Amino acid sequence: MTIQKKRCNRANYGGKRRQTKYIVIHYTSNRGDTAKNNVDYFAREIVKTSAHFFVDEKEVWASVPENYVAWHCGAKRYRHPKCRNANSIGVEICMNDRAGEIRMESIAQAVQLVRLLMKRYQIPAACVIRHHDVTGKLCPAPMVQDDTLWRAFCEKLEEETIVTYKYYEDMPAWAKPTVSKLVKKGFLKGEGDGVLNLSEEALKVLVVNDRAGCYGA
Repeated sequence: MTIQKKRCNRANYGGKRRQTKYIVIHYTSNRGDTAKNNVDYFAREIVKTSAHFFVDEKEVWASVPENYVAWHCGAKRYRHPKCRNANSIGVEICMNDRAGEIRMESIAQAVQLVRLLMKRYQIPAACVIRHHDVTGKLCPAPMVQDDTLWRAFCEKLEEETIVTYKYYEDMPAWAKPTVSKLVKKGFLKGEGDGVLNLSEEALKVLVVNDRAGCYGA
C-alpha cells in the first residue's frame, strides 16, 4: 500500500504518543471529498482537531505523524473506559459520494490500511472501534446507523489475505536489496512496466535464498 504524506498544521495536534492500543474509525461526513482535500485542509487551517490518516477509494494520506497525538476522539464524557487520543490512531474515511451513497471502495481501502496498522502495532480486531464507541458521537454515521456495515468491516479485518507487492517501491525494506539484485541479474522479469507482483511469502523465500548465497554476490 502506498501512503502519501502531508504534515498537519502543528497547531492541530498534540505531543508524542507513548503507546498505541486502539484504532478509531471516523468518517469525514463530506459528500464526494477526497483524502487529499482533507490533508490539504488540515495542513492549511488551524481547527484544533486532526487525524493520523485520511482514506478514499484511490489514495491514503498520512496527516499527523503516527508517534504523535491526534485530536480525533476527545470528549468531556466517554463511553469507552480506556480509549483516548493519547493511546489511539485515528483513521478518517471519505465514505459518502456526492449523492450521499456509500463508497464501498473507500471502505475496502480503509480495511487494508487498518490491517497494516494492526500488524504494525499488534492491535487485535477487538480494539478497532468506532468514534461512536469512544464518545457516543454519531461517527462514522453510516456504520452507526447500519450496524451490518460495521460488522462487515470488522469481519474483513480478520480475513486471511495474501499480501502482494505490485511494485519495487512498495516492498518492505528487508526485501529490497534481494529484489534489486535479482532484477539486475535478470532473474526477475516481472510483467513489464515495473510490475513484479510478488507475495510476501515469495519475498521471504527469495531473501532466505539470497542470504544462503543461492544468487551469488
